[in-house]
Amino acid sequence: QSLDVPGMLRQEHLSPGGRLCNASAPFPPRATPRIFNLTVEWRKRCEAPKDHPEGAAPYETRNWCWAWMKYEGCLWTHGHWSWWEAQERLAQQGRAPDPHVLAFHPIRDPQLCERPVLGNRGLFTQAEDLVARNWVVENVAVYVLNLPSDVERWERMAMHLKLLGLTAERVFGVDLTEAGALQQVREEDLIPPTYDVKKAEHAATADKMGGITGTVGVASAHFRALDHAYEKKGHKPLALILEDDTELVDDFAIRLWRLLSEVPCDWAAISLKSRCAFGECVTPHLTRVHPDGNEPAHRCHHGVNYGFYAMLYRSSSLDLVRRKLRETVWHESRPHCLDIDVALASVSEEVPYYAVPAVQQPGFLHEGSQGSARYTKNSIRLSEVPALTAH
Repeated sequence: QSLDVPGMLRQEHLSPGGRLCNASAPFPPRATPRIFNLTVEWRKRCEAPKDHPEGAAPYETRNWCWAWMKYEGCLWTHGHWSWWEAQERLAQQGRAPDPHVLAFHPIRDPQLCERPVLGNRGLFTQAEDLVARNWVVENVAVYVLNLPSDVERWERMAMHLKLLGLTAERVFGVDLTEAGALQQVREEDLIPPTYDVKKAEHAATADKMGGITGTVGVASAHFRALDHAYEKKGHKPLALILEDDTELVDDFAIRLWRLLSEVPCDWAAISLKSRCAFGECVTPHLTRVHPDGNEPAHRCHHGVNYGFYAMLYRSSSLDLVRRKLRETVWHESRPHCLDIDVALASVSEEVPYYAVPAVQQPGFLHEGSQGSARYTKNSIRLSEVPALTAH
């Protein structure tokens, strides 16, 4: 007898199969940038508000109603509200149109996947759980990004993964506040030798973005992990890259099995938790990521699809992902593209990128309470960090 659980099917009806996807699912349309269709009245109101969210940079024709939705309705709530709920609340403050009259719809077909209940624990037997755990061990290579100095975080992460029956390789993160660190990542070709740090800092300051030292370090670390996974791509068909403040849920294996039984077969990358998701629901647990056409390309369509906490890649697609990210991230005149999660979303026209909306709680993972050092490191100018000197 099948059990009716929203968005979940019984294990015997699901299998990722040899293609690691749902072979019967149609491919979604091409992910082109999408712009909200506002009335003349609301366009005027949204482009000339009385106040702006703190930290949001002004530029000509910016849709401040949308900016308020992203800041107050998503970033400040950690993505736990649906976009509809966020717009309703902003409408009550006069900062956005009433969604019953003019809905923005950052996620198309939201009734399919933008529902908190879909993050609930599903039903499964011990036998089903064992099958899923064995399948993950056989098919998924796990890598954890962790700074060399954060031994305690690494040990905690490794212990938790062991409880789930998983082992991981430690990939060292990048702290660009250390003397000589920039030289090292250049030597590894994680940052191109031609990338002009001072020019990038100047552009970031002009765009009211702030410092970039921590952000460049995070991007460099993810490139290191992607390179490492690419070198080992023949070992397992899937690669999972985790940040070290991520805690996978105890039924992670069966969730992942079921997710890959949903996803269309064109997929190259999946974010297992994406805040401020922008795109289209294509299955009960997945959006097809789209670039946000309401934000200009020179800002990397910034402000949506945040989160590289747990990234799943097809090993066969790693070269495409690395190449497109490298082309996008290292542009001095576009410092917003240094946010590597934003950068991948911005090229989702070319990389088939899917994401689990963060509104699904708890979903695949919990974010740790240790916090990120990125913003502290951003207060230090990268161009002023000393290089190593020969003795």
